[in-house]
Amino acid sequence: MLTCPMCKKSVRLTSRECPTCRTDLSLLVAYVDHLEEGLAKAEERTRAGELGEAMWAYLAVLEVDPDNAEAKRQVGQVAAAVRQFDRIAIGRRWLDKLQRRARFRHWAASWGRGGQGLFGVALVAGIAVVLAALAIGWILGLRSAQEMTPREQPAGEPPPAQMQKAEP
Repeated sequence: MLTCPMCKKSVRLTSRECPTCRTDLSLLVAYVDHLEEGLAKAEERTRAGELGEAMWAYLAVLEVDPDNAEAKRQVGQVAAAVRQFDRIAIGRRWLDKLQRRARFRHWAASWGRGGQGLFGVALVAGIAVVLAALAIGWILGLRSAQEMTPREQPAGEPPPAQMQKAEP
């Protein structure tokens, strides 16, 4: 059943004119027929196992009627199945691992080419020089701190700093 856009009354799918207000419904009837044919074709192809063609038929229905619940449901199921297959497929995981390795090999091979490698080497060398300078400074600081600690004095003598204060 269709609803007349003018008078909002129900109309049979076969009639090309609204019996109440005499509005021409031929475009609306053709539209609904096309949707039903598209859904029937998509369902037929799904039952035949032609999932790719069925998916395209459901997408054609959604192009005409984006709110069609059946087409949305079927496209959603196919998309979920494809996503799950891509995650689980052993070949896909193997291919991803190969691509990661190839990325590392490509990066390592590019170190010697066209300036990019020189920048990387200079960066690593600069970081090494800064770390070495920090380590040397830390070691020198420790040694000077050990030299500045007061040496043990005999029991009767006050430390040199206290002796200077006592003399007026």
